[in-house]
Amino acid sequence: MDRGILVVFEGIDGSGKSTQREMLAGWLAEQGARCAMLAQPSDSLAGRMLRRATHAHRRLSPETELALFLRDRREQARSVIRPLLAQGVVVLLDRHYLSSVAYQGALGLDPEEILRRCIRFSPLADVTFLFDIEPNAALARIRKHRSADPFERLDYLVIVRRMYLEWVARIPNAVVVNAAAEGRVIAAQIRETVGRLVTTRGLGSGQNGLRCAGEDPIPGCVRPSGRSSLHPV
Repeated sequence: MDRGILVVFEGIDGSGKSTQREMLAGWLAEQGARCAMLAQPSDSLAGRMLRRATHAHRRLSPETELALFLRDRREQARSVIRPLLAQGVVVLLDRHYLSSVAYQGALGLDPEEILRRCIRFSPLADVTFLFDIEPNAALARIRKHRSADPFERLDYLVIVRRMYLEWVARIPNAVVVNAAAEGRVIAAQIRETVGRLVTTRGLGSGQNGLRCAGEDPIPGCVRPSGRSSLHPV
């Protein structure tokens, strides 16, 4: 049985999920829990092909896109996620298979089939946070920092959001986050949820300075290569 914890952050870009993931990573390091920040698509060959298409503002066919995402997720699960969980690491994953259900499902592919294919090889998350926000608000946040990519058209994101909300109930241990709430309130409630898991599994030492692995530098970590805003589903 895996000894670590898999925490998944889902939602459209501009929802604040990546910021909250980084904040949680910093907090976990303070608690003495080893954590790894991962993302999908990953750095596998399939993941790099997906990233290149996005950076070139080029959209692949839905079938090709899904095939690459499945290949990437399968490889990452086998070679990265499962070994980390076996070592007692808290894995913070930016996107998992619910993204394919929502994004490729919004392009007309069968979401039931996507989900069925993904769960064959994907590790079960201990908690999945779905950051829900109006697409207009998400795009406004994005445009403060960069131009939108091919995945970020308003009409498309409206469908993606609907798919997320329709299918999140099929994901075990899922929590819907009101991403329009104040960031510090969201962060505190995420810490409470994840903190209970860390305590239950005895993964925090209470000592500062342990390592937080991943693709983003976090202060204090070392990179080795009113109304609640949380709503359980």
